[in-house]
Amino acid sequence: MKIYILYLTFLFITFSCTTYIKPIHTESVPGSENITRKLFLQNETLDVNFYGDYIFNKVEKKFIFFTNKDVSNILNNLKEKPSSQILFTYTRISIYNNMLGFYYAGKTLADIKINFSKTPEKEMQNGLLYAYEYNEYYIIEVYRQTEKGVVRFISINNSAKQTVEKFRQENTKLFFEVNSGLFSQY
Repeated sequence: MKIYILYLTFLFITFSCTTYIKPIHTESVPGSENITRKLFLQNETLDVNFYGDYIFNKVEKKFIFFTNKDVSNILNNLKEKPSSQILFTYTRISIYNNMLGFYYAGKTLADIKINFSKTPEKEMQNGLLYAYEYNEYYIIEVYRQTEKGVVRFISINNSAKQTVEKFRQENTKLFFEVNSGLFSQY
């Protein structure tokens, strides 16, 4: 009986304590104007540009303003579970933009639209954009179709430190100007 209880406790701890706030392996792509990171999606990669103030290789908790439970709740807006986490990054400056990335192998944008709890704000040829509020945060989610699945970027705003307008401006520039080649018809 004791072994059974220990086993259940181990399973509970293992599966209930998912952490999303952790460095995720990405590779730097040399020779770019901004910081270009290669994201590993399972059987493919995606190069994404970031401004120079994004941090990838460590976690400084004072710049992270959400919890793992918040991320779990945000992820639950989509009925599908991600195949893997592919990104965690943040900045130290007043923008206070925290971003996560997830990959959904074998999924399409049509699957996302059917299984997401909200209506997209913008539809592009190879992407979707959702913007909404969750608790005190403003969230922008950008989905990008790849050859073998869908990438989900989740940007989270610290509304206490930055206006929604500035947050939207930062993400519009990041996704649709600095990464203008990632999305069609914006």
